[in-house]
Amino acid sequence: MQPLIGIEQFTALMAGDDLEEWRLGVASGAVRSYCGWHVAPVVDEKIVLDGHGGKVLDLPTLRLVSINEVKVQGAVVPDVEWSAEGMLRGQWPDRWRSIEVDMRHGYDTPADLLGVVLEAAARAVNSELGGHAETIGPFSFSASEGSTALFDHELRVLDRYRLPSLP
Repeated sequence: MQPLIGIEQFTALMAGDDLEEWRLGVASGAVRSYCGWHVAPVVDEKIVLDGHGGKVLDLPTLRLVSINEVKVQGAVVPDVEWSAEGMLRGQWPDRWRSIEVDMRHGYDTPADLLGVVLEAAARAVNSELGGHAETIGPFSFSASEGSTALFDHELRVLDRYRLPSLP
């Protein structure tokens, strides 16, 4: 899985700081874990899903660009109706791992999402040994070495990209 932003772009944005690629990957991973899917960039992906016997199947995406192929129990399903929000309409079997979807989905790295990843990676890179805390007016922030904790204001941004089925 590729990161939301490449290390070259990140280092250029951070004005040449000596950054480690894994920290960017960890920050991207924290965003993806919170959102429940890869979010960005747009990629082709093949997934296997459990059927539930219903007529609408939710895919783990919020931006479906195209459907390349859908198979149910190995048989190709022609002309699947789909929405850009990641839903497929059809008659789905009540059987685990019975649906295969080959799809193109994701966002072209929106600026607000990119900002969250850059901030999380920068905190991990710039945090002092043992962590630090900072208070600005009524707001208090803290981070520790290598931290991938996401702040409340970042989570509010990520909520726009989070799958609705997540708690």
